[in-house]
Amino acid sequence: MTDTTTKKSHILVVDDEPDMCQICARALQSRGYEVTAVTNASLAPDMIVQGNYDLLLTDLKMPGISGLELALMALQRDPTAAVVMMTAFASYEHLHQAMQNGISDFLSKPFDLSQLMLAVSHALNRRHLIHDNVRLRALEALRIDSEILNSTLDYTLLVQYVLDLAVRWSAWPAAALLIGEEQTPLTSVTFFDNQWQLSVRGMEFAHRALSARSLMTSHGEMFTHAQYVIHTAMAIPISWGSLHGVLMIATNDTEPNIPTVTELMTLLSGQSVAALRNAEMYGEMSNLYRRQRQIEVMKDEFIAIASHELRTPLTMVLGYSDILMRTINGDNQTYIEEIRSNALRMREVIDHMGQLQKTSLDNDLQLTTIDVTDVVLQVITQMNERFPTIKINVFSDYTATYPFISDLQWVRVILVQLLTNAATYAQRDTIDISTHYQYPAFAPVQLASDSQQWLTITVSDQGVGIDMREQWNVFASFVQVDDSLTRSNGGMGVGLALIYDMVRRLGGFVMMSSKVGVGSTFVVMIPSYQQESSTD
Repeated sequence: MTDTTTKKSHILVVDDEPDMCQICARALQSRGYEVTAVTNASLAPDMIVQGNYDLLLTDLKMPGISGLELALMALQRDPTAAVVMMTAFASYEHLHQAMQNGISDFLSKPFDLSQLMLAVSHALNRRHLIHDNVRLRALEALRIDSEILNSTLDYTLLVQYVLDLAVRWSAWPAAALLIGEEQTPLTSVTFFDNQWQLSVRGMEFAHRALSARSLMTSHGEMFTHAQYVIHTAMAIPISWGSLHGVLMIATNDTEPNIPTVTELMTLLSGQSVAALRNAEMYGEMSNLYRRQRQIEVMKDEFIAIASHELRTPLTMVLGYSDILMRTINGDNQTYIEEIRSNALRMREVIDHMGQLQKTSLDNDLQLTTIDVTDVVLQVITQMNERFPTIKINVFSDYTATYPFISDLQWVRVILVQLLTNAATYAQRDTIDISTHYQYPAFAPVQLASDSQQWLTITVSDQGVGIDMREQWNVFASFVQVDDSLTRSNGGMGVGLALIYDMVRRLGGFVMMSSKVGVGSTFVVMIPSYQQESSTD
């Protein structure tokens, strides 16, 4: 079996016999391991604390400190550390004591190099299995905690929950999240416990980790408390959206389990970045929504004021033009007709604005049984007077097997606006309208019950058509596909917005298909209500 961990592993060799220490070190280096060898056992404790070794290969009996004591130090710092013990004084007592304290393997001197390699390989494989097990347990814990993490959209609560998880997972008492905008220093600090404060050295350490873009650990006065100071800290840089930050945790444990904590904090930081990004996006969307609502309120107020202020002078213009029409003859009457025609057009625009505002405020429907065929014919008669050059073809398989109950006024306005839009943009002199009353098999199931009937209105024109990139926006208020000042078609772009809003409030939906140079087709589907409005 190929050892895939050789180049990844760092081994500390401790033996007071120089020849043995050198032979073991060279043999392990020849297999690709990174090896640090020391013959002075008294130097080993500091090396264990300050270094990051995957395996300790040590003699059992040495001057000053025993191999068993070194093993305990290594295992206190990292419970997953691999330890292989060498001794020329092997006994059952030594073997039993070693295994009880977590020693991976025991080599009796003299031993050949194949035995050494086998013991080291087995010990490292055991370490990696333990690491994988820790990671799996962390992933399972993260899966449970991430449900809360990812469902928290309040930014303040999310930051506090991230700090809570950092303290709970690491078992380190202090945690802080430092945040700043990109290309700027970290300016905002949130603590797990506000009794903690970050020292100048801790702040500098956080910025070093941010600059290096890598997880770092450091020793020194990092966090301060009213009663004591914490000297060991870990910093994990993170970034999301337009912000970046550093998650810091700290402990005063003399033998902190750095590798395991590193593994857990790496997992947590990845999940935290995704959750913080979601919270930031949600906050931006909420702000945009609030601003949109403010704009809509301002728009409604403007429409109300403009409609009211324009109606009075417009009424006077129409009144005086009627008088002049009856008193003036000859060529001058043509000018009066032009004045009256444009005044009527302005009144229509004001009526549309008023209807758009009314639908946004009025939630009360006046339900009644509607004769769809009769309403369609009435609207077509009205359209013929307004657009005498446009021919409207009617196709209908409407059968009143069940009564169609809805708001008559709103259905009439929807028909008028559909035909007005088609006539306005028609390049030929023909418009098609069809009506069907049935349960539409192609409608989304969630929009209708099995017993509910739907009125389907389809209006097609052979007009200019709408580019696909513009189609998503045609139902917005005050939008026209041709928004230039020299556009050939009049109006304020409220007709389709009015249709969309009314149909939506009636419980239906609108669809459209269009091709530039061919024309457009609009389909409106409105459900029938179960009963008419009651009147007292």
